[in-house]
Amino acid sequence: MSDPAKLQLLTRSSGESGFEIFQVDSGQAYSGFKPQRPPRSEWELRRQPLALDGTRNFVLNSLRQDRYLLLNSKEHFLWEQFDGRNSLEEIARAFHLEYGAFDYALIREFLAKLYHAGLIEGHRTLAPLSNFVRANGSSRAGRLGRLVDAWRRFALRSTDADRYCSMIYLWGGFILFYRAAFWLVVAIAAVALAAAFRLAAHSMEFARILSTQPFLSTAVILLTLAAASMLHVLAHAIACKAHGRRVREIGFFLLQGVLPTFYADVTDIFMSNRRARLMVDLAGPMVEVFLGSLAMLTAHLADPGVGQALLFGVGVLLWESALINLYPFSFLELDGYNILADSIAMPMLRKQTLALIPNLPQRLLRLRTIQRAEMIQIGYFVLCVVSVLVYVVLHLDVIGGVLPVSSQ
Repeated sequence: MSDPAKLQLLTRSSGESGFEIFQVDSGQAYSGFKPQRPPRSEWELRRQPLALDGTRNFVLNSLRQDRYLLLNSKEHFLWEQFDGRNSLEEIARAFHLEYGAFDYALIREFLAKLYHAGLIEGHRTLAPLSNFVRANGSSRAGRLGRLVDAWRRFALRSTDADRYCSMIYLWGGFILFYRAAFWLVVAIAAVALAAAFRLAAHSMEFARILSTQPFLSTAVILLTLAAASMLHVLAHAIACKAHGRRVREIGFFLLQGVLPTFYADVTDIFMSNRRARLMVDLAGPMVEVFLGSLAMLTAHLADPGVGQALLFGVGVLLWESALINLYPFSFLELDGYNILADSIAMPMLRKQTLALIPNLPQRLLRLRTIQRAEMIQIGYFVLCVVSVLVYVVLHLDVIGGVLPVSSQ
């Protein structure tokens, strides 16, 4: 067995010209390290509500680097010990007494995460360094890869979004977040739904009219989706300002390098309470509900023709967009999923569920050992699968129309 790694230190007493070599085990040096948090003015910690599975998370905000970390209860315990007075050996002993076990890998990973977020003072050498391996290949393939990466990373963003959103909120945006405004939208949607039932009898005629104006219909739909998407994102941002938190940025990018997507970074709302997060989650879809309702009511009042058909189609499109956004069981992290995750205080539900799926058969064979968190994840997975299957079944006629018909 090889000897443990050593650290050699050059030391010299005052008044002496020569150096002495002092050697210690690297493990001894590591265990003697005393992690030190930055000053209290450089970070913010927010305790999250008790989750449905009985756990509790914490959100740590690095004001120095404007980064947010989600901590579980064990990481929060370690964070509380990083006061610069306790060595890792002492912290490990306290952790063992609290939880009955300790793994140094946990603290190494946590220290690295804190270091890269600017939440540990100095001691860069204790943070694991990433190893970057450059793939071998032709220069042409390398240039093509860089072009593809640059295209995928293409984004337009405003880092001054917080100031603009504050101005919109102060100049009248605050009206949208009165309780009366919410119930007014609900009332308008109810009236619009009644109008939609009356217009539904003419839906085939509307489809025929729109088919005669393909370019106009396509242009209106694309413009409607773009405008609704921008207002959806803006509503999230203004809702964040309504609860006193900061909008980090607003921008536009190409999702997977293809789909144009607007976004608002409202991560700072995690430093507020659960009600505030739910309001931010709901603000975006309510825009589509409201706009779709206005389109439907206008269609009900309009004269028959292309205009009425377009308004009816826009109303249905916006309502469907709102429903898709609000539905939580689709495997997608849309607003409905965020509402669900914030309601049960499990922000990592989707990620944890996807991690559980490969081991799901083995876990189901040991039902008595399944934990409460796993039961929630399995329930979420089942509801998502059923939802996708129902959606496919209800749209079989559309799928059949797209697929080629084989000749007999």
